Amino acid sequence: MKGEIRFGRLEIGFESSSTSYCFDTTVFHGHSLFWFSLMIFRVSEVVPQLRVLKKDDIPDIIEISKTTWNGHDHLPFIINDWLENSSCHPFVLDQSNKVIAVANVRIIDNGRTAWMEGLRVHSEYRLKGLAERLTVHLVEVAKKLNVKRIRLVTSGDNIAPIKLAAGIGMEPVVEYAVFWKGFRNYPKWSNNRIELEAANSESVLFLMKQHPNLVPLNAIIRHWDIFDATKKKIRELEKTSCFLVGSNELGAVLSLGVHHSTSAGSEWCFSLFATNNDSFLSGLSANLQYADQNGLRNLLCIHLPEYTSLYSKISWLRRRNHELRLILHELVL
Repeated sequence: MKGEIRFGRLEIGFESSSTSYCFDTTVFHGHSLFWFSLMIFRVSEVVPQLRVLKKDDIPDIIEISKTTWNGHDHLPFIINDWLENSSCHPFVLDQSNKVIAVANVRIIDNGRTAWMEGLRVHSEYRLKGLAERLTVHLVEVAKKLNVKRIRLVTSGDNIAPIKLAAGIGMEPVVEYAVFWKGFRNYPKWSNNRIELEAANSESVLFLMKQHPNLVPLNAIIRHWDIFDATKKKIRELEKTSCFLVGSNELGAVLSLGVHHSTSAGSEWCFSLFATNNDSFLSGLSANLQYADQNGLRNLLCIHLPEYTSLYSKISWLRRRNHELRLILHELVL
């Protein structure tokens, strides 16, 4: 509390942690009229608390996800893993016991990489710097864990996260194209110029050794996760994914797929690495057949962007439910 006589006015002010206030008393010929008016001259919102994610936060996370990806956000399907996996370090911003933002940094590649993922901000609290605050904090967490680099993926069509990545010193290192396609009945289309077959990890590693440029940066992508394609990781992925491989004099192709649950039902999510158009089309055909045989009516395909020119040559792919560009950003420490 403070008071001061100035030009016949007694100004008494005080400050709270969130708002500054001032009481004004007018003094006239030695008499106080005791005219009190509350004047708010600075109003600022309560600063959200930064803390570790808790299980009780899950309902708030689900609420945030409803306005992300048109309600098809995958975050509700992985949030429990963030809580149970010791490699994950999830944080939230809490305002008045309500989670308004969330993000995670996961340590992968044998401690080499900090993978930043799942950054979400409630729709009513966007454009307030919350995403930047969480991102900067996760960078500091990663640095304390002695990783060699920090990575994240963004949509190539969303300027805000790209600027956010650049703001912390990250650079784009590789780009992917992604499309979604749903079917009531699968088309009678095939391209078998290169025969693909289900493969174990040893066959995958052999194919990659024979074609060292098949997988750019030696970074293999499964859904929205990108890993170093080491022997150990390929063997780990074999336990939860399906590899398809093929090669002949026309080219080589490698596919990594997984059944993925979404709010629209199960989908076949696969990444496709190819040396040329023939191998890409053969890989696409093999995955279409796999999804059909397993009763999966939705496809999500991730591939290098040079093959998007083939969409117009495939009748069932000329129209797609959705598509985007995916950019891998990296900060070397």
